[in-house]
Amino acid sequence: MKGKVLSGIIFSLSSISLIISLKLFWNLCIFVDEHGTSPTIVFGGDFWLSMNWLRLGFLFIICILSFIGTFCVEDK
Repeated sequence: MKGKVLSGIIFSLSSISLIISLKLFWNLCIFVDEHGTSPTIVFGGDFWLSMNWLRLGFLFIICILSFIGTFCVEDK
């Protein structure tokens, strides 16, 4: 039972982190569109833009793995 609660907390926090990151990226895209610039300029280069995409990808993977660990794995 203790493991399920911890897994649920990890799933909740990773989901909240993913939602916040996606919202911030969405707001950045709106800013870029309105001011006629590019995400590369706002992030400071291609490297940091790639790191942002990588962060979103890792958060998505963490959400999937924590979902599987919380809801799909049966207790022994």
